[in-house]
Amino acid sequence: MKNILITLLTLLSFSSKSQTLPTYDSLGNVTYYTEDTIKLPFSIAKKITRELVGCDSAKAILDLTKDQLALTEQKVVLKDNIISNYIQKEVLYEQRISNEKEKFNIQGVYVKRLEWDNKKLRIKLTLWKIGFSAGVATAVLGYLYLTK
Repeated sequence: MKNILITLLTLLSFSSKSQTLPTYDSLGNVTYYTEDTIKLPFSIAKKITRELVGCDSAKAILDLTKDQLALTEQKVVLKDNIISNYIQKEVLYEQRISNEKEKFNIQGVYVKRLEWDNKKLRIKLTLWKIGFSAGVATAVLGYLYLTK
């Protein structure tokens, strides 16, 4: 694009004659139109060329900036998705922790109940042992008393 503009402006600055361009009307007849050309000084043509090149580069930079902005927006969307996934994971972890705490509390209730049952059974066993020992001792003493 830049080279075409430079060539075009250079040709415009060198040409001073008017040109005739053939065109065709609706009936197919050839008609000629005379177009006037403007002769520009070389310094002005050079300035115009520089401005056109600068404008083209500014447009190219604008396009690159738009592309970069679009990529940055996509990157932000992806990062937002990652953050929302981590937030959901955090909620799930908190639920898991609360479920584990509840499970340990329920297990604690069962452990206390089992400890109480165990204590009752030990007391019963001790009483049975005492009762059995007393019964055996009574039986042995009664046998000895009766046999003596």
